Amino acid sequence: MSSTDSAAAERLDLCIRTQRVRFAGREAKLPDLSFRLLQLLSQRAPAAVSYDDIEAVVWAAHVTRETIKQRAKLLRDALVALGLPEDAIAAVRSVGYRLTVPAGVYEAPVRGAVLGRLRDWRAFAAAGGFVVTIAIVALIASGLWRQPPNALQIEIVQTQASPNFDPQTLSDVSRDLANYLARVEGVDVLADASSAGRASDLIVDFAITGPATDARLSLRLIDRHSGLILWAEDYRFAASDYDRSLAHFASNVHANVETLSLKLGRNGQERQPRAAKEEYDAILALARGAGEQELLAAQRRLDVLLAQRPGFALARALRVRVLADLVLRYGHDPRLAASAVTEARSLVETYPFAADFKYTLARAQLAAGDRAGALQNLYAAARALPFLERDILVLEREIAATGSAAPSR
Repeated sequence: MSSTDSAAAERLDLCIRTQRVRFAGREAKLPDLSFRLLQLLSQRAPAAVSYDDIEAVVWAAHVTRETIKQRAKLLRDALVALGLPEDAIAAVRSVGYRLTVPAGVYEAPVRGAVLGRLRDWRAFAAAGGFVVTIAIVALIASGLWRQPPNALQIEIVQTQASPNFDPQTLSDVSRDLANYLARVEGVDVLADASSAGRASDLIVDFAITGPATDARLSLRLIDRHSGLILWAEDYRFAASDYDRSLAHFASNVHANVETLSLKLGRNGQERQPRAAKEEYDAILALARGAGEQELLAAQRRLDVLLAQRPGFALARALRVRVLADLVLRYGHDPRLAASAVTEARSLVETYPFAADFKYTLARAQLAAGDRAGALQNLYAAARALPFLERDILVLEREIAATGSAAPSR
């Protein structure tokens, strides 16, 4: 092997057109954000690229440092799978990241592979497969043989609007939100889920509240099948300047779609029958802001429901919160709190991405007297549920008042 061939074998090559990467004879396609990050690092290598530059070039919107770190880890894992060392994507303390291996570009072949497939079909037809080919085409055309869609379906729902904003402003926000979400790899935005003839996989609901001088835009990403809030954000809103907020939210939707695979309710958490869902909704309404007797009634009904549907994760989480409230508010047996913590930990381990379940665990830990553990889980949940910041501040003050050290974020 010549020195030129040896250098090429040790080089990481990028195909800009197909967003594929190649190393040591192996090849893989990268997600859009991962490829853009790798392309930026390769262009600046061997110099480090700052967090600010990564944010501006890769996302073109404000994202958290944690989001950038998460994306760098996904890229590093993809490159390791191709045979590159783990330090190929190296973190530079307080600066950003840099690429430590040589990089180049290549053009992935397309035309030859397509022509080869066409030749295979011609040979198949010549060998007597013509009738079968026609039958397959007929099945596809008639809709009897269709592959399930690869993309997740997102529906946008407006839940609340301030009277201080005209309908056109609300329509503009909905349209622009759809445009940003449509850029997210792996999802399709349904203009009208009911007319599309199918239910969406995910819901993004938005609400604009408050006076025009101090309005807020709240956005949530919800798994339709389970009702779990997967991501939520709250922004200041001005009718003339809200693009940055939508871009930031969409970038986090992208991170959730890729890192979580969003199998919850489809290939993960079991879907529940309508009767079970209706009973859960009734119990939830009973437990909200309830007195002691209502909480006890909710506990009994949850026990019955879970005996029938032990895999109903949302019902399990609600039972944890009911038990925690009985201990915290009405002084019931502390052993209830211990069992609630055990159940909540099981939920978090099974669904580590569900912020609601981390919040549920925090409630159970509070009931069990573990304030430091509760605060740590509130910190984790608040990354996706920013409205928990108020609970965090209250708990931090309580811990400070008792002289205990609060955990670091």
